[in-house]
Amino acid sequence: MRVHLSTQRRGPRLGVTRTCALIGLAGLMWFSSSTEAHKPITSKFTYNTEVFPVFLNRCSHCHVSGGVGPMSLVTYEDAFPWAESLRAELLEAGSAPVGSGDDDFLRTAHRELSARELDIVLDWAVGGTPEGNGPKPPPVMLKNDWAGSKPDLVLPLGAAFTMPADVMELTQEFVLPTHLDRPREISAVDLLPGMPAVVRDATITARTADGSLQNLGTWFPRQVPAATALKPGTLLPAGAEVVARIHYKKTWKYEGQALTDRSFIGLYLVVGR
Repeated sequence: MRVHLSTQRRGPRLGVTRTCALIGLAGLMWFSSSTEAHKPITSKFTYNTEVFPVFLNRCSHCHVSGGVGPMSLVTYEDAFPWAESLRAELLEAGSAPVGSGDDDFLRTAHRELSARELDIVLDWAVGGTPEGNGPKPPPVMLKNDWAGSKPDLVLPLGAAFTMPADVMELTQEFVLPTHLDRPREISAVDLLPGMPAVVRDATITARTADGSLQNLGTWFPRQVPAATALKPGTLLPAGAEVVARIHYKKTWKYEGQALTDRSFIGLYLVVGR
């Protein structure tokens, strides 16, 4: 296994700075929530009735406890302290390119929200963030499963991989033998994260005995999970290996923690081929 040289480490001094920043963020969130209590309610939309369904249908695959998003949006208590950040990021995201920060999730959401849904979230965020008198939404749990049926060939990482406590981001390469005794046609490829909170994306390729590589697809978290479909006639030679380059990145919630992942690569085989 080889670690990409872009590994980012945090030294003790930077960790203190980050801690101070988090304390400041906590203070800002407290101030925001305390002032929101005195802010007039002008929004005609409430979290329980209109906002929660938007977050559930568009955001909950990442923005849920244990998900890869930096915060949960599927309870009122989790969502309302972030109202101002949501408003600012969603407005900026309309023209901002996707970069490498944690606000990528919000920029992606902006592209997926309909005009009506965007209006609901923004109106609620600036209009006092009312919870509403309707029944509380049901609990939402992280869904971490294959996009469809269980793949025909499931390849686990050779061993559990631990992301060091002082590393915030790295790319790790895993080589997985398939043990195929004859060429097989594959229709799709998927990845099941072992630690969904830090698996950001993965590039999956096949490597033949002579060392040549064939790209099989790129995986990333989606609100509606889907396996990456391959061109008809895509063959995996006998004895081929699958190479997975998994991009790990922590959010501020996991800074200073060692996290362990053992993801799985899934291959869908064409019956009879």
